[in-house]
Amino acid sequence: MVDLLTEAGHLVDPKLRSALLATPRHLFVPGHPVEVAYAAQAIVTQSRPAPVVGGGAIDLPTSSASAPAAVAVMLERLDLADGRRVLEVGTGTGYNTALLCHRLGDHRVYSIDIDPALVEGARRALAEVGYRPTLIAGDGHEGIPQHAPYDAILATCALTHIPPAWVRQLRLGGRLVAPLVGGHDAALMVLTKTADDEMTGRFDPARTAFMPVRTDLDHPLASPRVLSPSALAMPAYGTTHQDPRLLVDVSDDFALYLHLHVRGLDLVNAENPTLRKTAPRSDADSTAEVGLTPIEPHTWPVIQKGPRRLWDTIEHASLLWEALSQPGRQRFGITALDRTDRQYVWLDDPDGTYSWPMPL
Repeated sequence: MVDLLTEAGHLVDPKLRSALLATPRHLFVPGHPVEVAYAAQAIVTQSRPAPVVGGGAIDLPTSSASAPAAVAVMLERLDLADGRRVLEVGTGTGYNTALLCHRLGDHRVYSIDIDPALVEGARRALAEVGYRPTLIAGDGHEGIPQHAPYDAILATCALTHIPPAWVRQLRLGGRLVAPLVGGHDAALMVLTKTADDEMTGRFDPARTAFMPVRTDLDHPLASPRVLSPSALAMPAYGTTHQDPRLLVDVSDDFALYLHLHVRGLDLVNAENPTLRKTAPRSDADSTAEVGLTPIEPHTWPVIQKGPRRLWDTIEHASLLWEALSQPGRQRFGITALDRTDRQYVWLDDPDGTYSWPMPL
């Protein structure tokens, strides 16, 4: 596993390499075969039911051992050095915590998870390999203020914005590495604290997808995702001259760009051979259905519901995407103050023409 990570360029720091070599990953995923523990994929270790529209529920993952490549990339981006103190948000299995303990010493590692059962399981596994870091069950949004400031903060759960408490608890010049919530539009944020109340940084070229940070232990999503009545109200029928196939097999960078325009965008974008339509929706408030078969040359049918004309936004955003030369994620940066209403994603320059507000 470690050799493959090194050959792929995910693992460069020799001290992190030593940490991965010395840490028995299989002890943190009991019940899974050893060959699974060291495979390239993430391993789901817990799931909980989530309600679905129309009744019933579906099990969604709530904890996992992250894919080794994601683990290595995120630890590399933390830019760790001897003597630094790290806050980890999302203890999970404790494997990542163990790597931090090996690299820095367990007395410099602090980790929080919303699930007390996960915290206790991680505590046992960590003790088995000789580590006793500070572990706390609680809301990760709040960090662990009593042990701040930290030299680095690592989130192993996905965010829609930077929690203000994290901005305050990171020391000046410290590093934050955290995933942005999403599927195709998921992205890795790497920020540095540049002022007492501010972080700034960019999206990393690496793409990482993680489960959302939660405030409700019993719900697997960051917040319940149920269509509001407005989304089910009288639809608006129309047409578009924008080919909807742009949302079929959408590129990760384009999906991230659209996410900036539509909060909580969910691209149900795989071409369905029966329905022949694409159906994006936004933050449980608005939906759009666009037929993939034109009703006449260069004209496709559109049905939009909810308070926002979702397809109109996507259509205009796609035209701007072309005008901006299809910007990749490396061209986007993030500025986050310790207020959620003062956090932005920007293109090329924080004082430039284009910016989008968080939360996303």
